[in-house]
Amino acid sequence: MMDGPVFYFIAKFVAYCVWCYAGMRLFRSGVRFAIPRALGLGTLRLLMGIVFGYLIFLLSASLISSLTPSLPTNVITYLIIYVPVRWIEWSIMAVLILPGPVYFSEWFTTTGRKDRLWRLGGIAISCFADIPLIAFLGGVIPVGRFFC
Repeated sequence: MMDGPVFYFIAKFVAYCVWCYAGMRLFRSGVRFAIPRALGLGTLRLLMGIVFGYLIFLLSASLISSLTPSLPTNVITYLIIYVPVRWIEWSIMAVLILPGPVYFSEWFTTTGRKDRLWRLGGIAISCFADIPLIAFLGGVIPVGRFFC
């Protein structure tokens, strides 16, 4: 049987590759080598999650350790920290996937409805992929972990 954190890492990687592939099919329907590109973008998104997550871990370690470990506090902290960071991460991925030039003002405001829904879907997938780790930890939301 696979260890919880190992399964978590693999689940994140697979989810990110699949979602990047979906983004390329949605925004660049005629792209060549879509699967290898999706694997590369999924790897980039995984690495981005590690870097952003580690920065959050370093910046919030003292704050989170001072909070009570109650579930509502963890849920609120998870929502106010990880969801906005994931918007930034998926916005960066959108800039890499969207065809043509993406104006700086559109980096965080989106280029339209499809783009906005794809980014929100990426956030949902990122949160959904946290479930194996939450289950491994006995239902505790791991706020302050080093992976986003």
